Amino acid sequence: MDAVRAGALPPFKDARPGAVRLHGRSPTASARALGRAPTASARLLGKAPTASALRHAHARRPDTLALLLDLLRHPTVSASPAHRRDLHGCATRLAAYLRRIGLDAVAVRPGRVAPVVTGEWLRRPGAPVVLVYGHYDVQPAGSRSAWVTEPFRPTVRGGYVHARGASDDKGQLVAQLAAIEAWLATGGPPVNLRVVLDGEEEIGSPTLRDTLRRGSAHLRADLAVVSDTRMRDPYTPVLVTGLRGSLSVRLEVTGPATDLHAGAYGGAVAEPAQVLSAAVAGLHRPDGRIAVDGFYDDVRPLNPATRARLTRDGPTDRGLLAAAQLPYGHGEPGYSAFERATVRPAVVVTALHAAARAAVPRAATAELSIRLVPDQRPVAVLRALRAHLERRIRHGGVRVRLIPLAACPPYTLDLRDPGVAAACRATVPVFGRPPLLLPSGGSIPFVGDLATITGTQTLLLGFGLPGDRIHAPNERFAVARLHRATDTCVRLYGELGAR
Repeated sequence: MDAVRAGALPPFKDARPGAVRLHGRSPTASARALGRAPTASARLLGKAPTASALRHAHARRPDTLALLLDLLRHPTVSASPAHRRDLHGCATRLAAYLRRIGLDAVAVRPGRVAPVVTGEWLRRPGAPVVLVYGHYDVQPAGSRSAWVTEPFRPTVRGGYVHARGASDDKGQLVAQLAAIEAWLATGGPPVNLRVVLDGEEEIGSPTLRDTLRRGSAHLRADLAVVSDTRMRDPYTPVLVTGLRGSLSVRLEVTGPATDLHAGAYGGAVAEPAQVLSAAVAGLHRPDGRIAVDGFYDDVRPLNPATRARLTRDGPTDRGLLAAAQLPYGHGEPGYSAFERATVRPAVVVTALHAAARAAVPRAATAELSIRLVPDQRPVAVLRALRAHLERRIRHGGVRVRLIPLAACPPYTLDLRDPGVAAACRATVPVFGRPPLLLPSGGSIPFVGDLATITGTQTLLLGFGLPGDRIHAPNERFAVARLHRATDTCVRLYGELGAR
């Protein structure tokens, strides 16, 4: 989840709902075919197949856990060239699993860094096609000393699986795969399936996004389903109503041709690290509001009804900050911490680097992750940021470069899509309630592009928790949650096929 860090700045096109046809249907017709409230006869007919799939999933729970542990042993770090072989090994393992459970046309497709694994089951003529997307690559583990156990030797302790990727996204992905296996073993789901497993999500999904722009057949679907997001708490599922877009950039400041002795030149030359620090500090006002002129020009004001719903259903400031073990928050004034993190834009400094011992470093760099909300365009934001920096950095002794690394558009779920009702029905038997409808502050580039390019909506029904330590040391995923997630996914496919 939250991949924003690699690849060229891609072009962005306005979505044109109704202008494309997928699998022989217009998006409007496809929406009507998905998730509609089933008739009484359909509910009676649908109970038995779903019950059979659930029984199979329950009987296979030890095997589901074993599959997760197996995948976690592969250090699939897409950002590191040292792990190319590990990524290919994991892709091969996933492809073998997809073939074994009965998917057709399974392929390991070459990528820029890692393969994309695909498979399909299209044996329900006239039924909608559901694309199931997940990713098997992970973030770097970071310092080994910060981990209680080895990050790539999964350990089951205290009811949790501990390993890098346990929650993001291998645990959630395995729940989806186990649900598909259960349906295929008991006669097949009531919908057609296309499965797409990405090995480059954590670096921006460059291969898959290029493939999507070319209109490849194996990405065509009437609806997509993704489990790569969070619940509010262990008892409250969330159907994500939107993702923020992202723009990732690198700011480079260079000065002398080489590092200079701090005693001989300190105070006599422009220092790249000091210039960079001042520029980064100037991105925000003291109260936390972004100081870049024009940054907020395209930001919509929040609807009062939306704010009331977020206040009612979202976490409190204290609850959100507790997961980060912080007593106080900071950011744009006038908004809650949850609003700042989900429906307001942000400029986040993710890296600073300037290395020289007792010397003026010749260069300094910063990386920024800029989170965008609907109507904000990456190109316009980049233009405003460049103008802001040009006004602030006027030292003759340094050179400045602003390099775009990656971008993806925001995504907003159409709550009128009947798939939403199907997802709401699926969670009730498992969690005792329908999911809350809440936004997420993260970004999933493939999801945004899928909606922008093809008009395909995505149901983001995830099973992570804020306390899972995603992207941090000691990442974990509860074993009980793995099985509840599998049950929910089994029911989801049944509900999507109800007519």
